[in-house]
Amino acid sequence: MTNRLVKFKIILSLVLAIVGYFLGVVADATHDAKPAFFYVACLGKIFLFLIAVPLANSAGKSIRKESNTDGIPGLRFMSWIMYGVALIHFSLFFQWPLIAAGNSRLPDGQIIIDAAMFFIASMFMIAEAWNSYKIKDSTSQLGHARI
Repeated sequence: MTNRLVKFKIILSLVLAIVGYFLGVVADATHDAKPAFFYVACLGKIFLFLIAVPLANSAGKSIRKESNTDGIPGLRFMSWIMYGVALIHFSLFFQWPLIAAGNSRLPDGQIIIDAAMFFIASMFMIAEAWNSYKIKDSTSQLGHARI
């Protein structure tokens, strides 16, 4: 995979994560006033994050495979844990009346917390992919240096 494609994947993942976070903020701000807009923003947020984290993982995986390194497994591990927790937290929104004993209104801030968990998971995965990219880039430049 070319360096340009890998860099594009990382930057696209970053843009999707930022837009997804802001959609989460919009969804939290409108969850009482405009239900149709809330559902569009909330589902848009989850859709963008469902793409952002695996996209960054794909970029990092191809870099690690090409350069034969391990990268930073701790960042990947924490990213997947945060991603799973955020998915479970998001799925609870649809069952909120059962959880809150009949109260169907989501508490303020729950959607932003969910967006922040997804955003942190994305940033961990992007940081790991970017670090692998920079390590690969610096080692390839060392191979071209003349002593």
